Amino acid sequence: MSLLEAAAAADGVDPVSEPVLLRLRHGRPGRHLLARDATGALVGFADLDVRHERATTELTVHPAHRGHGTGTALVDAVAQRAGSALWAWAHGEHPAAVRLADRAGMRRARELWQLRRSLTDPVPSRLLPEGLSLRAFVPGSDERAVVEVNNRAFAWHPEQSGWEVEDLQLRGGEPWFDPAGFLLAVDGADRLHGFHWTKVHPGPPPAGEVYVLAVDPDAQSGGLGAALTAAGLEHLRERGLPEALLYSEADNAAAIRMYRKLGFTHHHTDVEFLR
Repeated sequence: MSLLEAAAAADGVDPVSEPVLLRLRHGRPGRHLLARDATGALVGFADLDVRHERATTELTVHPAHRGHGTGTALVDAVAQRAGSALWAWAHGEHPAAVRLADRAGMRRARELWQLRRSLTDPVPSRLLPEGLSLRAFVPGSDERAVVEVNNRAFAWHPEQSGWEVEDLQLRGGEPWFDPAGFLLAVDGADRLHGFHWTKVHPGPPPAGEVYVLAVDPDAQSGGLGAALTAAGLEHLRERGLPEALLYSEADNAAAIRMYRKLGFTHHHTDVEFLR
């Protein structure tokens, strides 16, 4: 973990995503490649995820050991193990990672935007669709319904689709998990129509996150997404957090439009390359 922390401190952005960290901390399925120098010191790391029928890598090199071919060696080693098409993330669109992708013959195939808004400003209110109300997630009771809505809402998504109850429970065991910030939109029969799962990053500086926002496809086009987003932001604001962040596909025009109306602006871009 010290290598990842050093890279984050030098680059101003985390070198790998949360799923990679969860696999490392909890021994979840995944392939990890380590690069060491002549003294045996760890100088590079790569994760290869072959789930979801696509090989995806996230890698980093210790800031003190860059410029010596370690990144190229890791990409080559990962590509050999991937066997076919390889996707690779460049978090924060770091210039060195972009150059490495170019040298490896990879093309820009996907952009993920991080957007942010201040929480010192009031959150625009949005009414829930008629017949729906909000309540907090109840551990041990709501997991199955949340996973079903998540998978319907994100059937198209490379990372968020195909969740199991275990994926939710794993995150429910993390120190940041707070059921009070996991807002469910339910009807009179307590049937789930959508949810807004918030997350608090302790920092420094601290920030709240629109961690997962999901609306069942049968409940879309009624303003539920905007209402859930506003409710979650108000919850984070009441916690005293100064800022909120979220991630959205750059080509998801409807989502970007909704978030801009709620005061979000672009902060940085994560790029996924393909070879």
